[in-house]
Amino acid sequence: MKIKREHSLGIEEARRRVDLVAEELGGKLRLTSEWEGDHLRVHGKGISGRILVFEDSVEVHVHVGLAMMMLREPIRSAIESSIDEYIA
Repeated sequence: MKIKREHSLGIEEARRRVDLVAEELGGKLRLTSEWEGDHLRVHGKGISGRILVFEDSVEVHVHVGLAMMMLREPIRSAIESSIDEYIA
């Protein structure tokens, strides 16, 4: 799944806020994360992806494994809620 949100925060503030998103999602979805350049890799049991941070937007790319497929929409909802709270 791909989720994209525009912002006017600048890249440094967007990165700081993406850290907050990762913290929140880590608690909700049991994900861990680490920065690799301007993207944050996230992974957990049955979920992997990255959050790309650009000067004017943030893109979330998430792969949900077969075992988690039934939870795909609740996972999408949790991600969108966190992104909208901290980024938009």
